[in-house]
Amino acid sequence: MSEIRQRWRLVFARDEEARYLSHLDAVHLWERAFRRGEIPLATSEGFNPRPKLVFAAPLQLGMLAERELADLFLSERLTSPDMRRRLAAGMPSGYRVVDLHDVWIGAPALAPQLAAADYRVTLFNVKQADLAAAAAKLMAAEELPRQRHREKRTISYDLRPLLLDIQVRAPDPAFIAEGAGAPAEAGVDAATLWLRLRHSQDGGSGRVEEVVAALAGELGMATRLPSVSGTTSEPDEVLEDAAAMPLLEAVGAVRERLWLSDELEPAEIRLGPSSSSRDGV
Repeated sequence: MSEIRQRWRLVFARDEEARYLSHLDAVHLWERAFRRGEIPLATSEGFNPRPKLVFAAPLQLGMLAERELADLFLSERLTSPDMRRRLAAGMPSGYRVVDLHDVWIGAPALAPQLAAADYRVTLFNVKQADLAAAAAKLMAAEELPRQRHREKRTISYDLRPLLLDIQVRAPDPAFIAEGAGAPAEAGVDAATLWLRLRHSQDGGSGRVEEVVAALAGELGMATRLPSVSGTTSEPDEVLEDAAAMPLLEAVGAVRERLWLSDELEPAEIRLGPSSSSRDGV
């Protein structure tokens, strides 16, 4: 293991060109980029030393991102201008550097500090007023029992503690104009859903598709989330008459930013219903 002499926190964005990269492929791409830029990453111990590069949280396949976080541990100290120059020389395609911070080497590990994440997604086939009413019901609920299906297992959980805030906004004109895989005719019903979801290693993390499915249940609709999962799936609500149900279609999912625990007030990441969040729906 090489000695760690410096720690940089990289804030970066993932654009369209890289949206369908798996997390493992993205890690390998970044490692090659750092070699091209001659960035002296420290390495781990063992027979197969690995570069000391730590991402805060994996990003779902097909999701864009605006402020992701990663920590780079260097075996040599670099000035900020030199670090930025080397990053620019080797940046992987589909990624952009947003910001860069020189972090104390002994600071706590990045991933355990994560507390929340902000997302936005455009929903089609729903009126803003109807979506806002459904969102208000979710925020007012004491609990939101849901199930996750993983291979042969079904896991029951409560979505409510993972849901910190919902806001319903006007739809993104870019998705209306270009269609983004959904109907783009004039007058189409659409809205932007903005979410703050809990993100915790030990207490669970919320997912955009879970909230959209819960909203669809309130609206009496089925769901399909092609841009979140990377593939077009069957309607989320498995009901006998699902084929006849109106479809709540979600496109253009973006993770806006990750929040560390010291960046939010305790009230902003507390469990349970939030009166301030309900007021903002």
